[in-house]
Amino acid sequence: MKNILAVGFGGMVGSLLRAAVFQVAGAGLGLWVVNILGSLLIGIAAALLLKHSAPTRLFVSTGLIGSFTSFSAFSAQWFTLLESSLPAGILYAVGMTAASISAAGLGLWIGRKETV
Repeated sequence: MKNILAVGFGGMVGSLLRAAVFQVAGAGLGLWVVNILGSLLIGIAAALLLKHSAPTRLFVSTGLIGSFTSFSAFSAQWFTLLESSLPAGILYAVGMTAASISAAGLGLWIGRKETV
């Protein structure tokens, strides 16, 4: 039960933070911000939370960061772009994916440097 509550509370906080980013940056730019920043943070969390309790890891990774990022909004935006322009849709998908994976790798590197 602790694990489920940890995910739920983290999810509440993360989704509110995502809504705040979208409010400030707009949905288009906000989606890039939450997905790239979230990828960076999940990399850091993966390295730093190894020895923490399961509820802590679940609160941060699955709940907070998982609800802060938005793969479903990315997918919907991608299909909208594909309908209007195949090159724009492909560029969007490749750009978001490459940026997010790079940010996660950078976050993992940062997190590992902190544990040394």
